[in-house]
Amino acid sequence: MTRRPRLARGFGLAEAMVAITILAMIGALTYGTFARAMDARDRAQRVTRHYHEVRSAMLRMARELETAYISRHKDCSDPRTDTLFAVRRQGGSQRLDFTSFSHVKIKKDARESDENALSYYIDKDPDDPRTMALMRREKKRIDDQPKEGGKVEVLAHNVEQLSFEFYDPKQDRWDDEWDSTNLDHRSTVPMFVKLKIKTKDPGGADEILITKTRIFLQRPVYIIGAGAAAPADGC
Repeated sequence: MTRRPRLARGFGLAEAMVAITILAMIGALTYGTFARAMDARDRAQRVTRHYHEVRSAMLRMARELETAYISRHKDCSDPRTDTLFAVRRQGGSQRLDFTSFSHVKIKKDARESDENALSYYIDKDPDDPRTMALMRREKKRIDDQPKEGGKVEVLAHNVEQLSFEFYDPKQDRWDDEWDSTNLDHRSTVPMFVKLKIKTKDPGGADEILITKTRIFLQRPVYIIGAGAAAPADGC
């Protein structure tokens, strides 16, 4: 008696549904793991960018403040240049205007030197007016209006407050006010500057960051050949 070969059976409907369900579960788990990994990577990148930007901004400010200076050279009959180191209140923060030797000349034959006029302050972020940012203004050539003009750029985003403290070696104390045009600090700059900014971390929490730097030229300098005829005090 010859046996007939058994016909191969395919999957039934129930078996196919079970297989599809298992595949769907595996796909959902895989996608969830991948999505969480991508989200963690994005959060890590936001944190890294935030602290890199803030620390780079504070390092740049500290380095530029190191070369702040006051010059007493001034042509009384033709006051073309004016140097200063002055802080003032602006909103809930402070604004610092000063002259320094921190400019880097990048264009050949440009009528520039290492002197410039700088400002640090808080203003609305041009990229997102709903937030505030730490701003830097640079004027490449110093004239008789060092607080005005120049190019403005964002140093750090999401910075809500900026404040300074200045160490006066004569009084041996820290002060939150300094103006090289006033009698108390006439034609001088502080020995040390403490910078403090209030910002928000990527999670939205407030944080305070502080750094200090030293200024090496506390006394007024005399720039030979600058076209000035007399010390500014003689005007």
